[in-house]
Amino acid sequence: MKRKVWASALALLLALPATGLAIELTDYTETDIYYQDAELTAMFTWKDGNQDQPSYSGLGEVDFDMEYSTQPMKWGAGAIGTGDFSRGPDNNNNSVENFKFDAWSDAKLYQGGANELFYFGRLEYGYRNLESANLPENNRAEALIGAGYGRIITATPLMKAIRAVEDLQKYGIIQGAVSDASYLRLAAVIAKEQEYKSRYSLKEYEKFWYEAMEEVLRAEGILMDDTLGAMGVIRIQDILTVENVLERKHGWEVRAGLGFLITDYSGNEADPLVRATYEYARPFGLKWQFINSLSYATVLEDWDFGDTDHNFNNLMSLTYEVTEMIDWINKWEFDLLIPADSVEDDVYLNGVETRLEFYVTNTVDLVTSLRFDHKDAGTNQDDDVVTTFYVGVTYTIF
Repeated sequence: MKRKVWASALALLLALPATGLAIELTDYTETDIYYQDAELTAMFTWKDGNQDQPSYSGLGEVDFDMEYSTQPMKWGAGAIGTGDFSRGPDNNNNSVENFKFDAWSDAKLYQGGANELFYFGRLEYGYRNLESANLPENNRAEALIGAGYGRIITATPLMKAIRAVEDLQKYGIIQGAVSDASYLRLAAVIAKEQEYKSRYSLKEYEKFWYEAMEEVLRAEGILMDDTLGAMGVIRIQDILTVENVLERKHGWEVRAGLGFLITDYSGNEADPLVRATYEYARPFGLKWQFINSLSYATVLEDWDFGDTDHNFNNLMSLTYEVTEMIDWINKWEFDLLIPADSVEDDVYLNGVETRLEFYVTNTVDLVTSLRFDHKDAGTNQDDDVVTTFYVGVTYTIF
């Protein structure tokens, strides 16, 4: 009964409108956008007293993400490097250090239409040096080509436009209602920041960028005194460059490809591989963002399907914007490894994380995270749940 009550409450919460606006983030279908983000995160814990020796754990992470999108093509790239260290409370516990790095680049060529056929190429590289695991190899690399259908739209510019209009209304710079068409035109201008930088230089572009936004609002006839004025420009600048705006996406895509495994952590190399992926993204109102990605991969030894392991992965995230300065991020990752040898046990990996991010400035965030990890590799394996709690700081490089 309690589960039904909680499920009903959650469904009601998701169904409630977060705003009285008629426009939805899913109304944004503009494909042109340039986005990049790089962050540095550091976390550390220390414990002493009533144990043989002080115990500690720490983590450092550098994360880069980039997307360049137009109607006919999309190019994305990303990299994440993580290093962690820890020592247990017993005298025989030594310090353990781990490092891993993963990078990828992905290009898509679309053939036209709303839900579009596309061709893609992808490169991936990984490096791991883990004292806590015994890996035959430290490097992984693969190349993949294939085709897919669908498109995921980044709707963050519309969220920025909505927030900017709300702020201008709050300060009396805008009067009256703003039409959905004007929201979309304003969002399209916001999305072209990189274009304005290229055309007018980093030093000069902002005045032309803000002037274009002003023209959109002036055409709607809602600007007091027919101009943004100094206060209006400052408020828009604050929204676009100082405050954090959670990334918003909507749409779906499915794709499959055939690739070449250069090498992997298990020692396999020079084999073909098959990979299929389905991704779905949807914002709920203006507060919630849901993203789910499901993938399957296998290596074809001597082009024989089923002679190697089958790998399934599902990554789900649900993020809630508590305030303009606080985000609540929830993630669940599930991995299933089905060995080709039926005698071996299947391996299940579950990871659940809940995280709060407090945006102190436009470059510094305070982060607190609670994570639970569980591995089930058979009846004779250690399958305790590992609990990790972190408090740290994230610095936005650019």
